[in-house]
Amino acid sequence: MYHALPKELHVKDSEIAGQGIFAKVTIPTGTFLGLSHVIDHYDDEIVYRTPLGGFLNHSNDPNCIKYYEDEKYFIKTIREIKSGEELFLKYTFYSVES
Repeated sequence: MYHALPKELHVKDSEIAGQGIFAKVTIPTGTFLGLSHVIDHYDDEIVYRTPLGGFLNHSNDPNCIKYYEDEKYFIKTIREIKSGEELFLKYTFYSVES
C-alpha cells in the first residue's frame, strides 16, 4: 500500500514557511525516515522530490540530515524529535533567502 509519508509523520501548517512535516510520536536519533530526492538518471541537473523532501523546511540547526546513496537522497534524524515537533533539514540544493 502506498503512503506519501511514514506513519510517524504528517504535514501541517508551519510557523517557518507554509507547511512542514511534524512528528506524530517521539522519533529516536538515527531513525531512517525514507526517500526524499531522486537524481534523474539521464540529466543530473534534474532532481525530483518526494513528499518527504518537498515539505521539509530549512534550518541552520536541523534535526535531520539528507544523505546520498545510489543516485537517491534519504532522510534520517540526527537527534530525538519530540511528538509535535517540526522536522528540518539544512538545504543544500539551493540558497535560502533570509
